[in-house]
Amino acid sequence: MHDFELEQLRRNPAWRTTLKWYWDLQTQARQDATTFDGWVPRASDVPKVDPATLSSVHGRLIAFGFLKFELAGRDVGIRYQLTPLGRQAIGATAGEEASEPAEMAGVE
Repeated sequence: MHDFELEQLRRNPAWRTTLKWYWDLQTQARQDATTFDGWVPRASDVPKVDPATLSSVHGRLIAFGFLKFELAGRDVGIRYQLTPLGRQAIGATAGEEASEPAEMAGVE
């Protein structure tokens, strides 16, 4: 685990909240969809995170390697996915390892 990155996540509750939000979105999408590619649409509202700071939070999560994005075209827009470090961080901040389901193995 990258100690510096994890420490930054611990010091910034909005980062943790947003990362967990994306983890929950991915988990829900995986359960609801017959096929799931691991990507979820950008969240425009995250509970307990000031909407004015959400763009900055996204940027920090990407810069520190917890989250990655792709441009999915005009109709879909930006989509996000937790990186392996992001998945590890979710487990580390919750006191457990956030395991990825078998269908997510190798999806980056």
